[in-house]
Amino acid sequence: MAALAALIVIGALTRPMAALTVVVAACILFYTVFAVLKFVVTLAGQKHQWLPRRMVEADDPGLPRYGVLLPVHKEANMLPYLVARVERLEYPREKLRILLLIESDDEETLQAAERLGLPFRRGGETDGGGLGHLTVVVIPPGGPKTKPNAMNVAFDLLATAQCQFCTIYDAEDRPASDQLLRALGTFRAAGPDLACLQAELAFWNDDTNWVTALYWISYKIHFRRFLPGLARLGMTIPLGGTSNHFRMAALTAVALPNGDIWDAHNLTEDADLGARLVAGGYRIDLLHSVTLEEAPAHLRIVDKQQRRWKGGYLQTGLVHTRRPLSSARRMGPVRWVCFNLLMIGTPLSFLLNPLFWGMTVVYFVTRSPVVWQLFPPSVYYPSLALLLIGNFGLLCELVLTCVQEAEHTRGRYGLIKYMFLAPVMWLWISRSTYIAVWEMAIGKRAWHKTPHGHEIGDDTADLVPPSVEAAAACAGSGR
Repeated sequence: MAALAALIVIGALTRPMAALTVVVAACILFYTVFAVLKFVVTLAGQKHQWLPRRMVEADDPGLPRYGVLLPVHKEANMLPYLVARVERLEYPREKLRILLLIESDDEETLQAAERLGLPFRRGGETDGGGLGHLTVVVIPPGGPKTKPNAMNVAFDLLATAQCQFCTIYDAEDRPASDQLLRALGTFRAAGPDLACLQAELAFWNDDTNWVTALYWISYKIHFRRFLPGLARLGMTIPLGGTSNHFRMAALTAVALPNGDIWDAHNLTEDADLGARLVAGGYRIDLLHSVTLEEAPAHLRIVDKQQRRWKGGYLQTGLVHTRRPLSSARRMGPVRWVCFNLLMIGTPLSFLLNPLFWGMTVVYFVTRSPVVWQLFPPSVYYPSLALLLIGNFGLLCELVLTCVQEAEHTRGRYGLIKYMFLAPVMWLWISRSTYIAVWEMAIGKRAWHKTPHGHEIGDDTADLVPPSVEAAAACAGSGR
């Protein structure tokens, strides 16, 4: 990167117009390769087939122990609903280990857990007996206060409890009640090289406003087309931070040199872990099950979330290009190139978009010959095709996907009009990406928390958060 920057500076000092033209041409080449990759992957996703699955019943005596990690931070308002939702999971309680992970200084959430009467584990000891099926694990101070650090602390507890599989849910998640059984049935029908299954994530609050509508449709495209395409082509799937189900043995096999499973300092530790699993010779595929989530309803929340995601993508890409030859050999050259093109290319495209849109506006307003000189015919025509066909294709994909989803979901045709606001959202994400790069450059990467609970969900009428007495009795009996 330093050598590339030096070449650009030298070119700008000696032949500035020629150097800028080369830079523009390189950007257009990147755009073209990136667009072709996403088009091919999305096209392949149309013919994705779900993995075979064996039928598994909750009363099967041969079920293995299953761990569920619930990392929460500043989520006192969501805690009763989260506990009630995971209690819906169809799995024998004597073989289920649900660990609610709370930082030691998160007093509000700790107090909410105490009001629910849940058993606590502090400093290696559990209040009121052994590790029950649902236990609060207080994360000791000292390490970074991040989600992956909390999960690293809890992983040893799951290993000690002899769990063979584990999964992760966020505070606002509403997983399908049979998701653990579906995951186990899929693992049983596959070979031991299948290390992870990613369930589909969707939003229940799609019709709040234009922000939630665009998030809703982007997740539909991502989980219904793009990730299936990566799976069908055998590429590395960048994992989401929730509803991924793992073989415990595979996680241990790809642990970091310090023994941690998740990189406690990575903003997208899930994508990094997925890359390490593939580099370790394991497979990742999709699980035919849905977890509902809460979409951000305000641009300020989108900003914080996108800063974490885009900064984390860039960070993960830099980590896995640190030793390119070794990483490419372990992951496979094609997988390595495609994965890093997605990790680095995604934030890079959001960094470049405002620059090229700005040049377009400047040219049409001023007719500046300088802008025209930056686009000789060999650069101009591909860039024009990307501008017109590319953006038109993206908008068509959003609208058509919205129409298809509306045909299956009553009352959703009103969301189609919001799809035309996508360029506004893209510009906002570009702003967040610039801030994320700045934070990384000055060494102040922040784990921006996404607040939840603005819209609890339409299942709250059926949810009965456990009372103190009921929860205590449940913990004492191991039910």
